[in-house]
Amino acid sequence: MTTIEALEIALRTEETSIELYKDMSNKHKEITELATFLLNEEYKHRKLIEDKIVEITKY
Repeated sequence: MTTIEALEIALRTEETSIELYKDMSNKHKEITELATFLLNEEYKHRKLIEDKIVEITKY
């Protein structure tokens, strides 16, 4: 497995988590604050992974 392949797997995992937390926030209003916090963390993770993919592939 290459570094890019590993990062692409990580990116897909982040996307899955984003969808999960969005769904949780919508279905379970009592945990909206927690789900929103976790969702924002996943957005940060996604950005870090995307930036690393760009960094690696620009050379």
